[in-house]
Amino acid sequence: METSTMLTEIRTTLTEWVGGHLIIEKKEQDDVDKIIMKIDDFAFLHRGKTVDDYTASTLLQLKGEGKVISDEATVPLPHSLFEIPLENINEVNHQTNELMIGSSRASYHISYNPN
Repeated sequence: METSTMLTEIRTTLTEWVGGHLIIEKKEQDDVDKIIMKIDDFAFLHRGKTVDDYTASTLLQLKGEGKVISDEATVPLPHSLFEIPLENINEVNHQTNELMIGSSRASYHISYNPN
């Protein structure tokens, strides 16, 4: 699937999901993070060239109140934002209430609940 087709699939899915709740599970190497948030809005951003390899130049920004859940604690989502780097995405898979975004760096499994 071409990158533009994958981005269209993400945009279409998230447009339908705005106002609902998301559970996002991010897997990067041996690290797993879990985020629960109410999605109020989203945006695709392009920052241009970055100084380091950690900061993505193209990303999906999910906006809304949420929490980061870890084994140690549950803390509020900083700035009511969660960002997903979109550089090198190689897979987007959408099913009824699930969206999976995969890249060479990490995978994101997003579950949707309309309540």
